Amino acid sequence: MEYEQLIATVRRRTGLKDEEAERSVRAVLSTLSERLAGREADHLAAQLPDRLDIFVTRNPQGRTWDVGEFLRIVGQREQCPDADLVRQHAQAVLGTIAEALDDDERADLLAQLPGGIIDLFGVPAPRG
Repeated sequence: MEYEQLIATVRRRTGLKDEEAERSVRAVLSTLSERLAGREADHLAAQLPDRLDIFVTRNPQGRTWDVGEFLRIVGQREQCPDADLVRQHAQAVLGTIAEALDDDERADLLAQLPGGIIDLFGVPAPRG
């Protein structure tokens, strides 16, 4: 998926303008990647459009945020005080990211996340 296509998909799913959709993608992606441990953030970045790589934070230990803390941080970074909108934006971004990843990478990514965050992707939880 190309950068413009990813932003356009998020924009369509959220009703945001281009700049707002980009801010939402940056906020969700940076928060998600901080949650990942080991090299998973590198693997994620490798499958995203190049312009998004700079927003992927590498954190070898990974944070242990639950879905509430995850959304709180996304809201701060997105500068959106409405918790319902933050959740909608996160769902749109994560669903779009899930579509951009191959099946193996999506499964590896989801395997590191708690159920509440997995639910935001709108895809089945990994087995196993």
